[in-house]
Amino acid sequence: MSSIKAISVLVVDDEPLAVERLCELLQEIPSCRIIGKAANSEKAWQVINTLNPDLVLLDIAMPGESGLQLAARIQTLESPPLVVFCTAYDEHALKAFEAQAIDYLLKPIRRERLLESVERASRLKRVAKTTGHKQFVTVSVGGVLRRIALTDIFYLHAEEKYTVVHHRDGEHILDQTLKDLEHNFPGQFIRIHRNCLVKKEQVNRVRRDTEGHVWAILNDVAIPLEVSRRCASELKEWFKNS
Repeated sequence: MSSIKAISVLVVDDEPLAVERLCELLQEIPSCRIIGKAANSEKAWQVINTLNPDLVLLDIAMPGESGLQLAARIQTLESPPLVVFCTAYDEHALKAFEAQAIDYLLKPIRRERLLESVERASRLKRVAKTTGHKQFVTVSVGGVLRRIALTDIFYLHAEEKYTVVHHRDGEHILDQTLKDLEHNFPGQFIRIHRNCLVKKEQVNRVRRDTEGHVWAILNDVAIPLEVSRRCASELKEWFKNS
């Protein structure tokens, strides 16, 4: 199992077997702490306001207030917990992400997907504590929206009409331009080419080859990225003073 920073979890589902299954999986994740279980939204709301969990694993179809309605209430809190929906139905995905969920898991929940969601929540929590607010980009994966924490991004590359985000878990397509991303996340990226932005903390070193080409060597990317002549001076100046 991957090691993650301690994160407190509330499990909300009206099906006892589903709760038992989730709790069994969570107990296999190091430093993941289950602080409560709730069979409906009202009980969950009480636990959230009392114990302030980091993450809520939330079913959608429940008696009384639905998981989507509870998620909307959660977002009214000053410091809302992160939400991952766990449901048997895939048609609610868009509404789930409109409710600020960070992931959407389909039952039966797979161990690998749950671990991925918990790790994502842990990273987003660390970012929130550092910056005072959440920082992530949203990608579409198989018709389902997913959030990628800024801290997980290595670099962004424009390809024709799309922007590809290269990150800890692979590569995905964004519907934002590089210019939009520069504007939305000032100070986070540095441009090394007209079609490439690199996460500043990823830059390990800058080198020039025997033919005079400049390359950026990243911490978590095996292949060097070529730096355009136009961007080389700015990159080297930033690197010397960072």
